[in-house]
Amino acid sequence: MTGSHQRSAGVRLADEVRALLVDLHALDPTSEALVEAADRVADARNQLGEALRLRWYEVPADELDDDAEERLRVEYRDHSLFRGERSPLAPPLSVTTSESSAGTAIVVGEVRVDRCHEGPPGRIHGGYVAGLFDDVLSGTLGLVDAGPAFTARLKVRYRKPTPIDADLRFEAWVERQSGRRLIARAHCLAGGEVTAEAEALFVTVSRDQERRQGTDTT
Repeated sequence: MTGSHQRSAGVRLADEVRALLVDLHALDPTSEALVEAADRVADARNQLGEALRLRWYEVPADELDDDAEERLRVEYRDHSLFRGERSPLAPPLSVTTSESSAGTAIVVGEVRVDRCHEGPPGRIHGGYVAGLFDDVLSGTLGLVDAGPAFTARLKVRYRKPTPIDADLRFEAWVERQSGRRLIARAHCLAGGEVTAEAEALFVTVSRDQERRQGTDTT
């Protein structure tokens, strides 16, 4: 199977698993139906084989050229916890760049979060909202070509409950940058109203440091 066909098949499978997670949360099947479904899921898992997928930072640097590293990075993003189309755990979050009404560059995240991430009744769990903020805010690094970085601090202010099963829009921008430190801010809107605000401090690192962080399991 070629790379594009493999990706399409992976996205389709992730979509089905994502829908299955919602069904498990929303439906009330009989015990017999659950047993049969579990058997079919087990059969599906057996179809996947045992070959492990190496992440970009797990391949020795001297064995990668630029094209191969970029391909593996794209694959890595495909399995992202929040925006990965091949990750059943991702909503997934769509992230683009745009301009604010003042003409400054912003990162825009658009997402619809289902009931699997419910906290208070009818509302998204606050920890999941924070995770979405962290992901969208990380996109601001690209607005200023800051390179790889890690989140050093994330502060979230919850103004209103953020609803599940609603179209959400996150907007993030660079507040200031000094040396290796970058501060970015964002807000989340539901129906045009701000439900939460966030501020993140990022610290940039070298590519080698990024790779070492990925392989350090201590």
